[in-house]
Amino acid sequence: MMAKQALLVAALVATTSLGGCFGLGPGNGLSGAEGGEEPLRINHIQMKGTHNSYHIEPLFSPTREYMYTHETLDIQASQLGVRQFEIDVWWDIREGLRVYHNQYDSGTTCPTFENCLQTLLSWSNENPKHHPIFIWIEPKDWPEQAADVTTTVEISGILDDIEQEISQFWPLNKTITPDSVRGDRSSLKEAILADGWPLLEESRGKAIFVLLAGSQTRDLYIQDHPGLKGALMFTLSEESSGEAAIFSLTDPIGSGEEITRLVSEGFIVRSRADSGGEEADNNDTGRRNAALAVGAHSISTDYPAKVDGIDYWVDIPDGTPSRCNPIAAPSWCTSLGIENN
Repeated sequence: MMAKQALLVAALVATTSLGGCFGLGPGNGLSGAEGGEEPLRINHIQMKGTHNSYHIEPLFSPTREYMYTHETLDIQASQLGVRQFEIDVWWDIREGLRVYHNQYDSGTTCPTFENCLQTLLSWSNENPKHHPIFIWIEPKDWPEQAADVTTTVEISGILDDIEQEISQFWPLNKTITPDSVRGDRSSLKEAILADGWPLLEESRGKAIFVLLAGSQTRDLYIQDHPGLKGALMFTLSEESSGEAAIFSLTDPIGSGEEITRLVSEGFIVRSRADSGGEEADNNDTGRRNAALAVGAHSISTDYPAKVDGIDYWVDIPDGTPSRCNPIAAPSWCTSLGIENN
């Protein structure tokens, strides 16, 4: 594994040094596109994200995995440079969509989905020049393999509720939807491969919502929104499908080559720098460094800032708060051109 990490880091050095020749990596220019070069697009960015972004450590934690606490979503965005958020949602008969991890780990900075969206929306409205934020939404408590028709209806119901609350609590003009990326192309995948993602300057102040679900839950959502037409969320779809656009590959060491390939082809990829406290306890930066090197667009962590007693945390190098993607960005890209908040 150590050899593989070394190769990944070496690949980053090589990519950065050759970027000026092949247009792959960030260059040293102080201005934006010049001489007719293509402007920056959404997929030219590398950003920091948080895992279970609402999370508060329980008073009596049954496992090391639960022992971390995040700042509120707006503080993460304004002070820690976080631009990718992950929100778990549960359906409650009294309060609609609730936000927490599970019954043993229920501490949260925003108890409802509405609270979470309003917190981020307030920050976004106060900082309208921010580059697009990614909001990953994971429906909970619904088995991936439905046992009967009733369960299938319940899964479809929570997806409808998520869609309705996004529509109600996040303005459509601040949302980048599958329709807006697809344009006149026959599929989302075709649009990304042929035309690319929307321009960065046209996407400031907006959000991209992603359904963090696979298998049956995802398929039910696509069944309700064929080709994701009319949908507010992107999905984690197979690369061979017309809905292919965004991927989650959480192991940047084992899946490093696959991440780089997908990024090079124009898709957006999320990865994770740590999990379960293992990297934090051992100050193991191998996974974090690999995610940076292979070009993951968002790098999710439980530790977006320094914590007392722990030497490990995640920052994006040279970011303000994000940086040019080392694989996808054009050679003239500078971090100051991405966001200077």
